Amino acid sequence: MNKTLLISIVTLLTSLLLTACSPAIGEPPAHYLERAGTALMEAMGDTQQLENVLAIYDEGLERHPDNAELLNSRAQLLASLGRYEEAKRDLDELHEGELHKEGMLLRCMLQERLEGATDDALACYAEVEAAYVMAGEPDDHPNANHILAARLAETSEAADLLEEWQASDDPMKNLMVEEMLEMERGELIQMLLP
Repeated sequence: MNKTLLISIVTLLTSLLLTACSPAIGEPPAHYLERAGTALMEAMGDTQQLENVLAIYDEGLERHPDNAELLNSRAQLLASLGRYEEAKRDLDELHEGELHKEGMLLRCMLQERLEGATDDALACYAEVEAAYVMAGEPDDHPNANHILAARLAETSEAADLLEEWQASDDPMKNLMVEEMLEMERGELIQMLLP
């Protein structure tokens, strides 16, 4: 065999082995989450600065496309920016097992905001309400998101859950949340996702 060809093959194989064994280039997902969190606090609602936060999430997702925390965080920011279809796409990607209950609830609200109170939206809320029931209540009383999911799913338990929450000592209970939980459906969705 030609000595030059042999050297080229050895060099190529060595390069491939070194590339395969080297650590991934870039920072871990936590780095992007921390940077975005800091930038989000500094943004104080400024749209341009929020777009910069979005760029941080995008950069993190370029390097870690399957990271659930990055996708969920980006979806929440997209929803707050009124970019509902993009937010729902991120949450749909997470829907299969990686989405926490609050993310599931946001996904349903985005679906209703985009498509209306369809049977699919009601079924989505029922799935969230069932997830709260399966998880149990850590403080022996339902939380506001559980009540909201039950109410938007139009389950018969919604009124009882609201009554139980109103009688509880939940630290998140305040007049604004209480009024929100009693709002008419369309007004509530419009308030949460203008």
